Amino acid sequence: SDSVILNSVEFKPLFGEKAAEELRATIKVIRAANSTASISEIKNLVIQNMNNYFTLDKWDFGDTFYFSELSTYVMSSLSPDISSFVIVPRLGGLSFGSLFEIKSSSDEIFVSGATVDDIEIISGITSSSIKSVAGTTTQSTTSSQQNITSSSYGANNG
Repeated sequence: SDSVILNSVEFKPLFGEKAAEELRATIKVIRAANSTASISEIKNLVIQNMNNYFTLDKWDFGDTFYFSELSTYVMSSLSPDISSFVIVPRLGGLSFGSLFEIKSSSDEIFVSGATVDDIEIISGITSSSIKSVAGTTTQSTTSSQQNITSSSYGANNG
């Protein structure tokens, strides 16, 4: 006889208000000087591309998110309208780079929680725009529930 085993699944939203506090971020985008796209259009395209990146068919349970892959995906999709794309954690104790690698548990799968309200168009990357303290640009944080670590490169979802 056949049997069906149902395991509960937990979606793990990243970056927006639906995300856990330590996974919330502001997405900072530099609009290219020669872009003819409006700020509103760029924000909508960023969200659309992030949602495409996080479609369920591209992720497995227990995967690791690498910001470098998301950045490459968004930058290649929105070229030549944007010249830079970064995420800056909202939680005070985290610094730029803290969300560059995020692991999920074996029963979790990533989804984008970002909305256009989470995107900020900036004129350039400065230490104040990425909340960076001089000499401190990355921080590793490990939590038994979130497993957040810093990284600048990954080869997960291509």
